[in-house]
Amino acid sequence: MKKYILILAAVVFTSVVYSQKNKVVSAYNYNKAFSRSGKCRELASGVEAINLAIEHDQTKAWAKTWYYRGNLYYNIIASKDQECKAIEADALEKCTDSYLKALVLNFDDPELKKLDLQKEDGSDMMKFFSALQGKPKVDDEMYTADIMGRKFPGLAGEYANEGIEKFTNKDYKGAQESFGKSMLLSQMGGRMDTMVMYNTALASEYAEDFDAAKQLYDALIMLKYNVDGNGPDLYRSMSRIYKNEGNVEKAAEYIKKGREVYPDNNNLIVEELEGFLQSGKHEEALSNLNSAIENDGENSVLYFARGTVYENLKQEEKAVSDYKKALEIKPDYYDAAFNLGAYYFNMGADKINESNKLPLSATKKYDALKAAAKINFETAVPYVENAHKIKPGDASTGNMLIKLYTHTGQYDKAKEIKAKFQ
Repeated sequence: MKKYILILAAVVFTSVVYSQKNKVVSAYNYNKAFSRSGKCRELASGVEAINLAIEHDQTKAWAKTWYYRGNLYYNIIASKDQECKAIEADALEKCTDSYLKALVLNFDDPELKKLDLQKEDGSDMMKFFSALQGKPKVDDEMYTADIMGRKFPGLAGEYANEGIEKFTNKDYKGAQESFGKSMLLSQMGGRMDTMVMYNTALASEYAEDFDAAKQLYDALIMLKYNVDGNGPDLYRSMSRIYKNEGNVEKAAEYIKKGREVYPDNNNLIVEELEGFLQSGKHEEALSNLNSAIENDGENSVLYFARGTVYENLKQEEKAVSDYKKALEIKPDYYDAAFNLGAYYFNMGADKINESNKLPLSATKKYDALKAAAKINFETAVPYVENAHKIKPGDASTGNMLIKLYTHTGQYDKAKEIKAKFQ
């Protein structure tokens, strides 16, 4: 009796396997039918059949099961018919997953069949490529060639578009993942897409995955990436990350490296300038600004910055000239107007202080200093008035203007401004 039970069980098992095998064949035929007719119901029937097959212990271990499944989802992705696209919202993920499984199950070696190409540390991916170089025995060479040569480039483009959409919507972590998959599939297809690598680095930085961002930016620097002129930004991004981490020396090192590669890039020049100014390296800052102004002679900010450096180096005439140039380029430049006014105001105030220290017998020198101070104050007035006009609510500007009006005898104006602030 036991013998017959075992035979019956074997018959049942064989019929189930045959049934599941038929599901795989049916899925293939439905996909072929869709290719001929373009009818979405063929795709839907194919997906239904193949998803039954991947649940069975035997057919889910076949490379062809997953390859056919990938092809069905690939056609959903490629279709312009919204009815077809509605069959599966996650077609891109399921297609990719299917093809990755097909690639490893295609190996004849049982150990290679166990590889997980989505393993986070990438170790199994390295084993996969190492195995391919050894020309291993596979079930069907066409599967590998078609997936890696034809399908992955198309899927990589889909993930790149998905990444752009997510980045635009400020889903930076999601964008990082999508761009990362695009980059991976491109590489598996034999192509290094540096633009997607750059997007992955940018998304990683915005997602605050700084370790990943640094690795990618460094790789792009090594590859001398400069698509759309973004090469200098690689160094600025690395500098920014290290600065946020409190590593000021490393941040400065990347700006210096960037300047060596892109000596005429103004953004790098200005970044380097900021470091020089913060560390009090005024001579280096001056050299830096001279280079920047040679490249961009109509940049008001550069003239203003050089004016402040000249002031620190006690080269007042050159400072005044640069502040005036900044205002010539940008008449409503508050900082340049305020600094010019403050410069002349301080000159007048110094003369007043000097005159107050004179003995009573030094009448002529006293009068001369007072007269010279008044000229300085009168020179300062229009600049401070301009600054006040640009920022009428600024108390420092208003108080300086009150003092200037008082020193120049414009008491009504001083009273009017004083009413606003005092």
